[in-house]
Amino acid sequence: MADHKLVLHPVNPRAILQDPALLLASLRRIGLMGAAFSHLGDLHYKPGPRFRELIVFKEIPLAPGGSEPAPCHVSLLETTADPTFLGAGSAQPPLCPACQGPLSDWKAQLLTWQAEHQRYLWSCPKCKGKAPVERLDWGATGGVARYSVDVWGIPEKQAAPSEELLGFLQQETFEAWRYFYYRF
Repeated sequence: MADHKLVLHPVNPRAILQDPALLLASLRRIGLMGAAFSHLGDLHYKPGPRFRELIVFKEIPLAPGGSEPAPCHVSLLETTADPTFLGAGSAQPPLCPACQGPLSDWKAQLLTWQAEHQRYLWSCPKCKGKAPVERLDWGATGGVARYSVDVWGIPEKQAAPSEELLGFLQQETFEAWRYFYYRF
């Protein structure tokens, strides 16, 4: 199992994926994804013919103990009923939009936000300001959305989506996109 992934998601945490099949077909058409396969019971996709153009590597990660490139694959997390935190427990705290201070108690606030069905305003311990989840700066290790495109096998900061891919996703979904790195 890959222990890292690059997670792409809409900036708007409330955005809904209207037609998952259409987005998957579009990602195949642009060349990001290839053939489907089962990965731990979920549907994933092999890299397509333009994968290495659309995901720009600083350095190609190698499989453990070998000289072959590490296997990468793509999956789609389909729309959830409510926005969901997509990062791992190892994510860095989000930053306050007012003072840029880290929300040090973010994990406790995350639980409250989830329990209150998204109506919760996050509190900054530094400036005492309050902000909804969509105004927080989640940085490079977390994010909130209702769906995502996950690229498995990408270590943190070793690759990033090309401007072409981000623009394509925006054109296809009518939403701006961002990305972060997930480490298991």
